[in-house]
Amino acid sequence: MFPKESGIRQAEIVVIGNEVVSGLIQDSNSSFLSLRLQSVGVNVTRITSVGDDEDSIRTVVEQALERVGIVIVTGGLGATHDDITKTVLARMFGSDFKKDDRVARFLENFYKSRSREVPASVKTQWEVPTAATVLYNEKGTAPGFLFEKSGKKLYSLPGVPLEMEYLFDKYIEPELASSCEFGIWHRVLHTTGISEADLWARLGPVAPLEKWVTVASLPSHLGVRLRLSAFSSKVEDAMTRLQAAENLVRSKIEDCIFGKDDETLESKVGELLLDSVQTLAVAESCTGGLIGHRLTQVSGSSKYFIEGAVTYSNQAKRKRLGVAQELLDKYGAVSREVALAMAEGIRNTAGTDIGLSVTGIAGPAGGTESKPVGLTFIAVSDRAGSECREFVFHQDRGRNKERTAQAALNLLRLRLINVNDAVQKMQGENQ
Repeated sequence: MFPKESGIRQAEIVVIGNEVVSGLIQDSNSSFLSLRLQSVGVNVTRITSVGDDEDSIRTVVEQALERVGIVIVTGGLGATHDDITKTVLARMFGSDFKKDDRVARFLENFYKSRSREVPASVKTQWEVPTAATVLYNEKGTAPGFLFEKSGKKLYSLPGVPLEMEYLFDKYIEPELASSCEFGIWHRVLHTTGISEADLWARLGPVAPLEKWVTVASLPSHLGVRLRLSAFSSKVEDAMTRLQAAENLVRSKIEDCIFGKDDETLESKVGELLLDSVQTLAVAESCTGGLIGHRLTQVSGSSKYFIEGAVTYSNQAKRKRLGVAQELLDKYGAVSREVALAMAEGIRNTAGTDIGLSVTGIAGPAGGTESKPVGLTFIAVSDRAGSECREFVFHQDRGRNKERTAQAALNLLRLRLINVNDAVQKMQGENQ
């Protein structure tokens, strides 16, 4: 992200484990470490995964130490036959082993509290490299280690996320923070309803933004995140540059941005409903309750979210929402007319200010030439009237459901923004 010429400290992360490289488990440690290292002014330049093989581990670690001054290794510190990291690193640093009494006491007490003797295999955990500083682990049985040579630091941490995070917080972060000359700060702008290509067509060349920050574009099937990053020796300077970059982005794509950093689309919808003092009910067909689930993930959503109905069948649409059989016969369940009737129906039966509905063909079966898989109609109804949007999604069933829920929440967000803006304008004119 930031070159060596910038003067910022550089680090690499090495993730060790056959289970990681084989895909049996997903590595979350490197994400945690990368974010936390940046918070103390350390830029992660490379993340490497390697299996439990001595030659491979040695090669990867030696190359990392040649490139950067800080290397963090996770995994391979357990007591099973394939946990060889401690042995490999000790050999690399020409180290013998010794018994660490503090680790031994901890293990004995740990197993005594469980009315057990320390297993023979676990006793190897209290044998530590003489060349390393021990990082005592009170969350598990495997201690971590710090090896230092020629001004470079290699931290070896357990692969269990809880233990790795504990040791990082206790030992590594305080040490790195105490010698921090630069810090790295981020701001993430969340967009939806626009493709990455269209977003950058509106933003234009990246050069004006890079006068202030570095920029990363992170697309997914739910939208594009723009990560703005700034490093500085002063937090005030970094915040000034981040705000300048954010203002520039917002001047061009404000309508596509629903939040920043940890904000979610459902939380922004909730804020808008609270601001406008309106209540909501949702009728879902193809999403099977996903919209209601997302809305109720927000604490306090009971103040505005009144009801959700999963009206999957035509019978449910008729009985629960009052959709006329004539509409279903003439246009089909997946149609603009039925979506509008669903939104109006749930609003009337629930007695809310707003009704939101979705109906579509999630796939992979059920599509026709005139109504392909992915065809979706989303409608919203309120006191000002009703509107419906048509979408055609192209991914698998799960992604179609997720994209439909995202698009529905965004349509509601945009309508609420327009309503709130109109109310504020009217209030201003009456003053």
